Amino acid sequence: MSERTTVLYITGSGRSFTTLLGHILGQIEGFAFVGEAIHAGRALVERRCGCGAPLADCGFWGSVRREVSGGRAPEASEFFSLGRIARWRHLPASYLPGRERRLAALCGESGRATERLYRTTAARNGARVVVDSSKSIPYGRMLSLLPGLDVRVVHLVRDARAVANSWLRWKPAPDRIATYMVRRTPVQGSINWIISNVGGELVFRWRGPYLRLRYEDIAARPREAVERIVRLATGSAGASATLPFVGERTVVLAPTHSIKGNPDRLQTGPVEIRLDDRWKSELPPRTRRLVTALTWPLLVRDGYLGG
Repeated sequence: MSERTTVLYITGSGRSFTTLLGHILGQIEGFAFVGEAIHAGRALVERRCGCGAPLADCGFWGSVRREVSGGRAPEASEFFSLGRIARWRHLPASYLPGRERRLAALCGESGRATERLYRTTAARNGARVVVDSSKSIPYGRMLSLLPGLDVRVVHLVRDARAVANSWLRWKPAPDRIATYMVRRTPVQGSINWIISNVGGELVFRWRGPYLRLRYEDIAARPREAVERIVRLATGSAGASATLPFVGERTVVLAPTHSIKGNPDRLQTGPVEIRLDDRWKSELPPRTRRLVTALTWPLLVRDGYLGG
């Protein structure tokens, strides 16, 4: 078998800095940020690439898709098509004896095509690491079982009250047809936060290279956090990586070919990384109490309650 393609997989709840972290990592030589590849098929008809072009017209992704498909123009449903198959109901089978055979039967050509897409994306970028911020636990699990991929996981955690406040905001979405990003109620956001963080730890922590970081700690020491992530992805080779920082807190961002995610992936130029704690003044007291009541065991465990 040829050398495996390294995929740095970012998981965690939505609105937890996952997209911007991927965008930052994509500035490093040897790293290619693809955004949320799990949604590639749908994004192909309704989103802009991180380079600014409509994704369907992006020359980079057009050449990748043609190479993977033997020169023909593949359908949208074939673009990272494993994402259409990776579902929560398939997770239990991935832990049973003979899971390689079960996975091959379930994924078929979708798994092999997805391997080729990651491998070709890395080669076209001259990269050794593909950064994927899909976050989906079933998709990440399926990727980790593909023999041609070496999946390493960064798990981002953010205070549930900050996440709930972010879901409530009306945030413009210039990269898509809809005017604004999807919003969630505090209960919906809290349930998603619990599932994403408990599930992510249970599935990924003991099954390969894994790093769990709090968003608040990244915001406090961004350069140190990025250095740790690069070492996770590359091993000792990460020590010599040139990071996109000018100073300790400011990064300089250039366009990347990211498929989908928070519109922050479209940011370019100098960006200061700073703590967003607007929830402390914006989140209504009743909503704050509700989210705290739903999530308090994990808030305590992660140091958000109790000192």
